[in-house]
Amino acid sequence: MPDDRRNPYRQFTPELIGDYLRTRKVMSAELFSLGKNNTNYKLKLSDGDVCVLRLYANSRARREVYLVEFAAGLVPVPEELYRGTDWAIFSFIEGQCLAELPEYTGIAAEMINRLSSRTFRSAGDINPDGTVSAFPFGGIGDYIYQQLTTMAVRDWLGEKRTEEVFEIVAKNAPLYRELESHACLVHGDFNPTNILIKNNQVSGILDWEYCHSGTPYMDLGNLLRHTPRKYHHDIELALVVSNNGLVEDWVRRSRMIDLTSQLEFLTSSRSDDFKCQCVGRINRFINDFSIVR
Repeated sequence: MPDDRRNPYRQFTPELIGDYLRTRKVMSAELFSLGKNNTNYKLKLSDGDVCVLRLYANSRARREVYLVEFAAGLVPVPEELYRGTDWAIFSFIEGQCLAELPEYTGIAAEMINRLSSRTFRSAGDINPDGTVSAFPFGGIGDYIYQQLTTMAVRDWLGEKRTEEVFEIVAKNAPLYRELESHACLVHGDFNPTNILIKNNQVSGILDWEYCHSGTPYMDLGNLLRHTPRKYHHDIELALVVSNNGLVEDWVRRSRMIDLTSQLEFLTSSRSDDFKCQCVGRINRFINDFSIVR
């Protein structure tokens, strides 16, 4: 298994997608290395077509395909071309990753506005039939408390830092309850590596497996975490222009919800080097929001 992945790469064999290929042949299969969970290949076929084969680490292809189609009316997404039990083929979208073009962070933030305009009756996981199931862990605060009691998190943070996070979360319990009440369409992994830019516009948003109904501050927190600070003002401008009901402490809210991701990473199979980065982010979180300064 590679050092910093949740699951090993799956090997590609043309026989797997024989029903899609029919008489065509695969001329080349290029592995995309950015994803951490599933395996993605850019395929060039003998008839000139170019597509992306997504090999899932689980059998949730049907759910992600539904979510991509659901989001298609709001933001640019790849088109499903074919699907198997644990794989799907999507159209290939041209563009460079936002990670390479951070100056377009503002227009990426506009995509969060579009997504959050679609609301549900409650927060939770979105099923392939369009229904929403409550999160198995309860609310956001419940999830944080559960993570803080795991041995993996306590080993990485130590007792002192763990207790400091407990205190900050308890102090901000009303805010977390408010965030729990949000039921908007959330991408769930709004990482600049999943956002493509072409001709000064967002050309595609990829990887929808973590999409759910919840608070848009999760996507904002992810975007803040992965973009240079000098572009954060562009995010704020995009939110203001779109009349998104921006609140003054939007950065604080985004970082409060992003804590959930940092804690989850510490319990994952990601590399130790990556987890050290997470601990560093949690340290900054403690320094910025600690009760005792």
